[in-house]
Amino acid sequence: MRKKKNLILIVILIIGILSFYGFKNYAEKVKDEHCLATQISSKIFDFNTFDLKVDSALNLSDFKVINQNSGKTIFADGKNRKGIDNDYGHRLFELYYKDQKLYEFGHFSTNNWYTFDYTLNLSRINNRIEPDLKIMRGKIDSYNDFFYKRFEYNESGKLDRISYLTLGKEVYNVKEINE
Repeated sequence: MRKKKNLILIVILIIGILSFYGFKNYAEKVKDEHCLATQISSKIFDFNTFDLKVDSALNLSDFKVINQNSGKTIFADGKNRKGIDNDYGHRLFELYYKDQKLYEFGHFSTNNWYTFDYTLNLSRINNRIEPDLKIMRGKIDSYNDFFYKRFEYNESGKLDRISYLTLGKEVYNVKEINE
């Protein structure tokens, strides 16, 4: 009798594990469609991706990216990490170079089940690190309420000014920092 109960418990456990992985695989296939599976899976799984690429003049391991919404580090030591929750509203990120904040960037997600693929390309142009962020949802670009905020430092390393940049990176408002 005891062996029969243990066998039933093992069978139920195996069926549960297989069902979980089957649901995860199905949910990943339909992650960008509006359906019940997407709405449920967006609360359980992290299908968002973040990829950081740098030109040859920069070292990938010098950068760190933090998700402001959760406080989780999503890129450090040259490696991507999970940590972008599916939330409605602004998704905000901070880019650090050698432990100094260079940029804040983000966008607005109009649904809490949307997943995004973020690719941040960094280049050194005129002795300044310039970002180019691509945000994809499915096969389309997604730039709802998109922004960059650049932090500029003086020679001694003190924050000198903050520039707010548009999608094309034109400065539209500058905040000078008083000492």
